Amino acid sequence: MNFERVTKVYREESGKKTLVGLEANFYDKLAAYVARLDESANKESQKDPNSPKALLLQDELRKVRKRRDQIFTYRERKLALLASSRASGAEVELPNLPVPERILFDDMVALLRKSRTDAFGGSPFGTEPSPRESEPKPAEPSSSPKDASRMKVVKADETRRVATPPTLKDHVLVHVLEDLPPFAGIDTTYRLRKEDVVTLPKTIAQILVDRGKARIITVAGPMG
Repeated sequence: MNFERVTKVYREESGKKTLVGLEANFYDKLAAYVARLDESANKESQKDPNSPKALLLQDELRKVRKRRDQIFTYRERKLALLASSRASGAEVELPNLPVPERILFDDMVALLRKSRTDAFGGSPFGTEPSPRESEPKPAEPSSSPKDASRMKVVKADETRRVATPPTLKDHVLVHVLEDLPPFAGIDTTYRLRKEDVVTLPKTIAQILVDRGKARIITVAGPMG
């Protein structure tokens, strides 16, 4: 991995509507390259921050980081469109994807399919009341004026079942062992640094553990 490779991928992604095939460990190699470049730039700056070499390395590091973020953003948008097509039942051909992007794509497809199921086959958030149900109901006759004064008319939409908030049953607590390049989950982009302690989906956590990037922290009792 070098500056020329990063620039080439950036130009291809910014100039094409289709995804460029990348090796499974592309982001690992990119992260290692950025780390080496950062180390070299720091060493030269300690010797002489105004030397031509130090300034050149700092400029290269700044450009690489910017293009790295832009590459991921371009690819993230293309993956979202492909995931939407796959979720709707269309045949979608994917090029070789880095591991974080494969996880992102599969998660997006699963989420979009669930959303379709909820929308077309019944939503877990309840149904709209019929016109008759939405009308106020008269109070039941009471034998006591005192009891009648305490009665309240309840509309049907006030009794709808409240959606159960999401839980952390599919997440685990993770200790990050080294700096990682940004990668996307279902609804956020993760930017993890060495020694971070974060909660991650089990699928993502297991991949990081298998690659020696993190370890799972066992806690007593339920989380949260």
